[in-house]
Amino acid sequence: MKRIIISILLLTAILSFSACKKSNKTKKTSKTPAAQTADSQTQSVQLENMINLWHVTNKRICVLFGYGYNDEETIEQLTQMMDQRYGLDEDDGLIFPLTYPDSFKHNGRSFSSEFYSILSESEKDFAGIVILGAPETTHIALSRLQDFWEMNIPYPIIALFPQDNVLGLESTCDIVVERAQKKEVTEIKEEIEAETISTINPEDPELIRNTLDYVLTLNGSIPKNSDLQIHVQQMLKNDTVTKYTDPDTGLKSVNHFVLASE
Repeated sequence: MKRIIISILLLTAILSFSACKKSNKTKKTSKTPAAQTADSQTQSVQLENMINLWHVTNKRICVLFGYGYNDEETIEQLTQMMDQRYGLDEDDGLIFPLTYPDSFKHNGRSFSSEFYSILSESEKDFAGIVILGAPETTHIALSRLQDFWEMNIPYPIIALFPQDNVLGLESTCDIVVERAQKKEVTEIKEEIEAETISTINPEDPELIRNTLDYVLTLNGSIPKNSDLQIHVQQMLKNDTVTKYTDPDTGLKSVNHFVLASE
């Protein structure tokens, strides 16, 4: 009888310990509604990030970092954004970055000659060219590229905030966009600062991203005889643009636009 009582007591102790352990485990794994909501939001953010991740592609968009965009900090900031969203050429991603002048310091050739050679001799399947702060003679390289393609370049060329010759870029780019300049800033001062000081604005990464997205939607060159202001407004979305007016002739440009100053 004594053995039976002892057995019963041991069985009761084991069952009590098991129930306690299960209760503790339930307390640890159960979450409040607020915690469950936070987890759901985290999962949504993760899903959005996954959607934005790039995929391997044969297409390339050449992005030239020119004046105002060629300092180390700006390049790192923008290439990090591009790498995450589109991928870089070195990883079979979309973006083929070039930096002025660092990418053109070989063979003793000029920038325009080297830039033209890269674009015309490369086996890369270009989907477009986006030029940030176009340095001088950029239009010469693009003019040679037009000749190479017999005036039918199969992808868009877009210059944002250029420092190169205005008329030259208007004749060689599909779209040119610049910021409204304050009257008290002289051209000489702009030229000096453009070479040494970053001009990137807080909204530039979004604007550049919108431009790259727009190039991808084209899937080829911009149709001829298009209303380019409509294209620019679609490209820059919430930004307000007006047609550039030549200060000497008073004529409005067809493909050159100015971002409205705030």
